[in-house]
Amino acid sequence: MKNSLYRVVEDRPARKSIYVVVSMLALLLSLGGGFFAGQSRAQQAITENSGLRAALSETQAAEQNLRNRVVDAELSLETQKFAVTAMREQLTGMHGERAELLEELGFFRNLMTSDDGPQGLRVGDFDILPGEGGNSYNFVILVTQAAKVRRMVSGQASLVVQGTIDGIETQFTLAELEANSQDSLNFRFRYFQDLDGVLNLPENFAPQVVIVTVRTKKGPPVDRSFPWVVEEA
Repeated sequence: MKNSLYRVVEDRPARKSIYVVVSMLALLLSLGGGFFAGQSRAQQAITENSGLRAALSETQAAEQNLRNRVVDAELSLETQKFAVTAMREQLTGMHGERAELLEELGFFRNLMTSDDGPQGLRVGDFDILPGEGGNSYNFVILVTQAAKVRRMVSGQASLVVQGTIDGIETQFTLAELEANSQDSLNFRFRYFQDLDGVLNLPENFAPQVVIVTVRTKKGPPVDRSFPWVVEEA
């Protein structure tokens, strides 16, 4: 019979308690380290988030500033465009006024120039404008005299309108066309005078030429012909 060997193990409960305590401390230390590490990272994230918010605010402020500058630039550009347009219109108006003044100056120069015609009397111009009806026209005759010594002159002006009706040549006097059936227009002036009236043309009459005649009691009549050209209203 074999001999049985027995080993005696000393029971140490204090040591087990130490192991448990050490394990608990290690766990607590681990948990505490994780907590503090997480808190540190959270604080770091909060700090970074605050920095990002500040940077975002600065970016938004810079963007708004750029937008304001763009709006100001656009307003300035529109203002400059408006000013340039106004200056161009003003310059165009000045050129138009200059042209009118030059035309008037030329007219008065011609008016003050001596004339070889009898008594210095002449027909300066003849204008036709649209009237109220389809066959109605307003006319203006400019009568002038050019002489070294200008005296008061008086007389009458008449006209004849030549044209065709259905291809046949015909003509009408002022008395036949004028609304008031006047045979002539009286004038009295020293330098010039405008004579106006209304012409009512017959149907199917195609006017071509207007012959204006001015006469005084003493001198011979003076004629001048004008093509029938209607000015725009």
